[in-house]
Amino acid sequence: MAPTSVGYPKVFVVDAEGKPLLPCHPARARKLLKSGKAEVLRGSPFAIKLKQAVENPVGSLRAKVDDGSKWVGIALVNEFTGEVVFRGVLVQRGDVVRLLTLRREYRRNRRYRVVRHRECRNQNRKQVVPFPSIRQKKEAIYRVLADLAKIAPISGVDVELVSVGVKNPALPGRDTREKVLNRDGACVLCGSTEKLQRHHLVPRAKGGTDTPENQVLLCAECHRKLHSGEVVSSRKGKTFAWRAHAVLGKAYLLALLSCFGEVRACEGWQTEKWREGLGLAKSHANDALSLFPPERLLKIFGPEHLIYPLRRRRWEDNPTKTCEERNGFRHWDVVRAVRAGKVVFGCVRSLKARAMTLRTAGDGNFEVSYSKAKLLHRPRGLAYVPVW
Repeated sequence: MAPTSVGYPKVFVVDAEGKPLLPCHPARARKLLKSGKAEVLRGSPFAIKLKQAVENPVGSLRAKVDDGSKWVGIALVNEFTGEVVFRGVLVQRGDVVRLLTLRREYRRNRRYRVVRHRECRNQNRKQVVPFPSIRQKKEAIYRVLADLAKIAPISGVDVELVSVGVKNPALPGRDTREKVLNRDGACVLCGSTEKLQRHHLVPRAKGGTDTPENQVLLCAECHRKLHSGEVVSSRKGKTFAWRAHAVLGKAYLLALLSCFGEVRACEGWQTEKWREGLGLAKSHANDALSLFPPERLLKIFGPEHLIYPLRRRRWEDNPTKTCEERNGFRHWDVVRAVRAGKVVFGCVRSLKARAMTLRTAGDGNFEVSYSKAKLLHRPRGLAYVPVW
């Protein structure tokens, strides 16, 4: 039976000492605010702070993480009641490799300049594992969970680890060789059953995976002709490039998540099985909340969120950011805008003379007028954009 969705979101609660409590109903939060027993703590995700301490708080939430290279699904689930109090998709930064390369070129330019020359010192530096481009993606996941742990009692983490091995039991066989042999049975080009060999559609030297999806069965003669260019195969392989950042930092990610409590790990085929059992559509947020589903029926509260990790280091006098504020709006402000009768939520991308552009769920450059936009939240390190 599919989970039920509720339109209103849960309100996060923190006591006077800063201890996170279980989220409450919006009506209860409204009564606490009107009676003066609580005050607004933050705007997104919305949280209130009680004016009295709570001794021995009851209940906890479990964080769910669907790791990925570009998008990471994150959810907070109460396994006792089956309530999904928060779900979102972390949009990973894709400019780190370019910035690292640019910094390296600047350093080399200074080092080999004629006016001031010094010898190379990069041999003295210790190699950091994982690489900075991979490490920042794993640390972004930690930043989101650490931020949510300030307002939610997280007692453990469930994470789906990206794997390039052969773990899917859908194909019969103990290893990759047997799975490919049982799937094809004969040469895919001529149908021969003699001198069968495995062929990688995308070579491993070019980032191809060693999974059955990237391999086909060929006879020795067709294998030779394919490599010599006499015949061409129409089947496409599976590359490893898009999984590289998600796979290489698994141990580092598990070490970061261990500070939130017990960590349970699973693989993609298990997540797919659980998600199909719940009757949910394929999405990163749904994959996250499907990890290790509780026995109770899931009840999803509120909208999905897009989470943008902001750069911690500001570049002063940036020539590309000449306008810091216009009409009360700044970069990365979360706003609610109306255009052509359609209500959209997004964060500010650019501030122009007559209009501004937003990052939304459907458009990364959505233009709206200043008079049709309303400021909802000004983020500090993470921007949470609701997707209604």
